[in-house]
Amino acid sequence: MNIPSIIKATSLAFVISSCLLCEAREIHNLNGEWKFTFGDEKRAEKVVVPHTWNAEDACAGPRSKQAGAKSVQSKSYKRGKATYERTIPVSVKSGKRYFIHGDGASIVSEVFVNKKPAGTHKGAFGAFCYEITDLLKSGTRNTLTITADNSYNDDILPLCGDFSMFGGLYRPVTLIETDALCIDPAYYASPGVFIRQGKITPSSAEIFVETLLNGKPGTQADVAIAIKNAEGKNVTVKKFKATLPEKSDAGQPIAKQTLNISKPKLWQGTENPYLYSVEVTVTGADGSTDTVVQPLGIRTFEITHDRGFVLNGKPRTLHGVSRHQDFEGKGWAVSPEDEANDVAMMQEMGVDALRTAHYPQSANIYDLSDKAGFVVWSEVPAVGKVRDRPAAIENMKLQAKEMVLQRGNHPSVCMWGIFNEIFHLTSEEDRKADMIGVLTDLNKYMHELDPSRPTVAATNQGGNHKLNRIPDHIAANMYPGWYGGPPQNMGGMIDGYRNNYKDRGFAVSEYGHGADIACHRYPVKQPTPVSDVHPEEWQSYAHEINYREIKKRPQIWGTYIWNMFDFGSAERREGAKYGINDKGLVSYDRKTRKDAFYFYKANWNPEPMIHLTSKRFEKRPAGTVEVKAYTNADRAELFVDGKKVGDTQKPSELKVVRWENVELKPGKRKIEVRAQTRGQKLTDSCTWTCTAEK
Repeated sequence: MNIPSIIKATSLAFVISSCLLCEAREIHNLNGEWKFTFGDEKRAEKVVVPHTWNAEDACAGPRSKQAGAKSVQSKSYKRGKATYERTIPVSVKSGKRYFIHGDGASIVSEVFVNKKPAGTHKGAFGAFCYEITDLLKSGTRNTLTITADNSYNDDILPLCGDFSMFGGLYRPVTLIETDALCIDPAYYASPGVFIRQGKITPSSAEIFVETLLNGKPGTQADVAIAIKNAEGKNVTVKKFKATLPEKSDAGQPIAKQTLNISKPKLWQGTENPYLYSVEVTVTGADGSTDTVVQPLGIRTFEITHDRGFVLNGKPRTLHGVSRHQDFEGKGWAVSPEDEANDVAMMQEMGVDALRTAHYPQSANIYDLSDKAGFVVWSEVPAVGKVRDRPAAIENMKLQAKEMVLQRGNHPSVCMWGIFNEIFHLTSEEDRKADMIGVLTDLNKYMHELDPSRPTVAATNQGGNHKLNRIPDHIAANMYPGWYGGPPQNMGGMIDGYRNNYKDRGFAVSEYGHGADIACHRYPVKQPTPVSDVHPEEWQSYAHEINYREIKKRPQIWGTYIWNMFDFGSAERREGAKYGINDKGLVSYDRKTRKDAFYFYKANWNPEPMIHLTSKRFEKRPAGTVEVKAYTNADRAELFVDGKKVGDTQKPSELKVVRWENVELKPGKRKIEVRAQTRGQKLTDSCTWTCTAEK
């Protein structure tokens, strides 16, 4: 297999902030305290980077009573240009090279060193990296300034969307120090090492590695590539010499090699996410040296209409969730610990797939997904609409290229998303735009960047729409039980799409229902979405019905719940708290797992569990009710005030047990469910205060 030149068709890469590095390359952490000013404000304050100035107001709700404007475009939260400044805490050394790397700043950022420009980046979600060696003064008196501007820009994706665009220098910032000869960290903020897999068999795995060398033209270098197993032992090594040419079309000399691994261990998703590593070391005659380490998970995968998602030859329906990256009180400026906690909750629920809706997320999320075994759908932020004017197309392709280069070595990434719910036509320019042509060109471009992965997209256009034939495989955002009639409609909606697109795989890219953990109703009744009433009981019931229909159709290649966590959406006026999309299975502050979370945990995680629903419905009318629990045990019992009520129940196929016509007398009633399975006793309980008033 011949891999195309990175100059002509860029291969895969991985962000520098995730690399393991040797002594010659040093990474200096520039997080922590910075001086911050916003707009024309004269007063400076001290903030801690990663930072956003919208942690509170971007999820506080709309200023206007006319809700409905897309939150990406919203003026309900503080938008504009801010300045971050600090001294670079490193003594500049002669003969060394220095690069500023930022993992994310929203939306447009500019970097200055000693008041001189180093680079400008357009896009909130990709990393940036600029060499600043020639801008530095000797010693330690160097000033770094980074501006971030989250003003809406009609030429920078996303152009619309139901989520807030938090401003700030919200992901980590580092200073990279290298020798004169190095593996280039500045090529679209990639690490300069690109990995692709060739033929994979039980006896052998073919691995292609490209390395971008950066140094003085004519420099000779010794390059060593070592692939190590999970225990850190070499399984194959290749050494060779490379010479940096006097001229290069892209200024990026490439060292290409093919390596083979005997009897490879496969990356088997959540069952066994086995990871190798690829270590590339370059050494110059003058002693210059640099090392970059990248993840390698060996796997084959495909998507088909009839078999669904096939990993290493085994078909499966992916049990996925979508995730927005904000967190209550922090916005987008979350910590690695916050992200690890998010992934841990997904693992607890039994998730095996993640959609990074609607944009590429942090390097750490992809690292964690590799290790967790999640199959990741990583998405270009083409939400709602695209433009067909040159500046907008250029930015769309830039953000797509950055995503592929910066996130593409991750074995967890198995598909590239190219759009979400296009054709929200709100202006004359929108209606005249050739969105089909623009997205067809984007799809072609994605395959040039990475021929090894399929493209997918999330549509809300039914029928045999031209839009849905652009990506290799299609998925649909469907909300029966919330926006699309009763939850029982899910099956027919799926069948309608699959029958229209028999030449490609089909997935459910979004489905879900709002839930306010303080709002409860019995009996359950479908609420009006745009209202203050979002009962938790309806969310769990509607998910039960939706999933029942999904489970009947194993040919679907994946399903993605909208959403794993509540998230900020500035223009929403519904539910208990305006400015929040409450369709998450977990509350915005991550403190409360909603009942529907446990429904999926019972179905997806084999670890023994039982969960009594409606525990937060503490004050309720006395009378006859249904008591419900989720459990993967064989049988369950109900006790009210210590006395067994009704028969021992066997869970349904969907792991639901129900006791109907349970009489609750006025007063405090202790409700308890018990089960026993695989030698474990399981129990869950709560106290309900029942009143005689209806």
